[in-house]
Amino acid sequence: MQTRDHKTELRRPMLTAWTLALTMALCGVLFLWLQAAAAPDDEIRAQSTTDDAHVAAPAIDDSAHPPGKHDDGGGDDDDNGNRVDLEGFVVNTPTAFQGKWVISVSASVTKVVTVNDQTDVTDFNNVLPLPGAYIKVRGVSHPDGSLIADRIRPDEFEDGQVVVRLKSSTTLTGIIAHYDLVLVSRILESANIYLFETDEDEESELSQLFQDSRVQWAELNYVNGIPKNPEGDPYRTWKWGGPDAEYVNQGAFAQVNLAPALAKYQGDGIRIAVLDTGVALTHTALISHLVPGRDMIQDDNTPQDECCGPGQGHGTHVAGIIAAIAPKSEIMPVRVLDTYGRGNTFVLAYAIEWAVKNGADVINLSLGADFDSAVLSDAVASAVNGGVIIIAAAGNDNSPLPRYPAAYPHVLGVTAVDAARVKAPFANGETWVDLATPGVGITSTVVGPQGNGYGIWSGTSMATPFVAGAAVLARQRFPNASVDEIGNRLFVKGDDINPENPGYQDEVGRHLNIGAALIDQPEPAAFSLFMPVVERP
Repeated sequence: MQTRDHKTELRRPMLTAWTLALTMALCGVLFLWLQAAAAPDDEIRAQSTTDDAHVAAPAIDDSAHPPGKHDDGGGDDDDNGNRVDLEGFVVNTPTAFQGKWVISVSASVTKVVTVNDQTDVTDFNNVLPLPGAYIKVRGVSHPDGSLIADRIRPDEFEDGQVVVRLKSSTTLTGIIAHYDLVLVSRILESANIYLFETDEDEESELSQLFQDSRVQWAELNYVNGIPKNPEGDPYRTWKWGGPDAEYVNQGAFAQVNLAPALAKYQGDGIRIAVLDTGVALTHTALISHLVPGRDMIQDDNTPQDECCGPGQGHGTHVAGIIAAIAPKSEIMPVRVLDTYGRGNTFVLAYAIEWAVKNGADVINLSLGADFDSAVLSDAVASAVNGGVIIIAAAGNDNSPLPRYPAAYPHVLGVTAVDAARVKAPFANGETWVDLATPGVGITSTVVGPQGNGYGIWSGTSMATPFVAGAAVLARQRFPNASVDEIGNRLFVKGDDINPENPGYQDEVGRHLNIGAALIDQPEPAAFSLFMPVVERP
């Protein structure tokens, strides 16, 4: 029988910035949102926006609050009226690099950018980005309204920022003086980890820091977020169910054999942190489950799932699944992603540390990236050593490449299957995946421009909270068990679904069976062949 020990052998090379292929963007809603946003340049709706799609560095504050995150998506440079920097999602590109690119810079504004033979596109390594990829553009705006790009690059890291872990004997002032760095945040100072700004080229600065004997490691402040790529038909729908729809036609709970476990365990007093886009704090289905959390983006105590980007509702949907599986658990929302579903590793690492300090027993991470990050790895390892169970999404690229933090040792990596327990077309799979759960057409709580309600969403993000909810029940059932003991129990007691997935032998993990994992005399797992009727909103 396969065991989870295979993850301890997984190689996790530290990748340099120019080799990264960011695992970002969104679940099925993104595709439709981008299509709706696409418009010719003369049809661009020049409305003001409240999205916060860019991570901005705050002034240093020794009171230990995280970097904030705000930007309007672009604008003219103060020193040169026709110089423009903007960022956003790719809606479409020409068949080659040169030509017209359509970029969505907010939920209501798109921009057509011209790429010519003078445009620097070297950071793409001759591979055109797919729709949904997040990019940064620098160019010149002309009086006729056209925008000619000087440079386009993937948005893989925060401009001008480096994260450094110093050796215990190193003085902070000495490093700052030597490299002319500006200290942005010391919120991870207990681990000698700091966020700096630099006016130098980030990669050149890193090269010097790597060679400094006073530095344990240094890396870019990588961007991460909820899993990217629109899922294939017929799952590209975020169906609005209205405020009273509830969990209609939800065969997924029977598929994971929840009922036997729920009859005995409901997660009483177990605290689960949901690190995501926030939660709809006034949703009637969630109010009784919520305990105080934190907004790491706005730096306040109101982690509301904000309007109006394509990521809105993601954290609320995740929280609703957990509430249904562990109805007496304490859900602690921690907002680490903006309304676009984007964040960075430094903030995420701090949020994990904050959640642990504030009593989290379980952490749900329906997010990730395709690179290994030292600051994230250290934060995860510290949390696990403290007895916290961490569950993370495998990603939506239909790829075997490891995704982090799902691929880290001692983290439960979760992929998505349909109602027949077959790997979803979009779902990642490989031996670093531990468990598979329903992730297609999942009904749960959402919030959007229409208000609070219920909606259908698909993705490994939706599969992850099934395991997180199970981990909550398992922690109640086995209060003295170690993190690995609970993880191994959920894994070993899961169902073998290799027969249903002949092309993915041992690459989808085992199918979650909550009843078998928690009840000494397990009942046979029951599952439904329900496939949701997907309707256009």
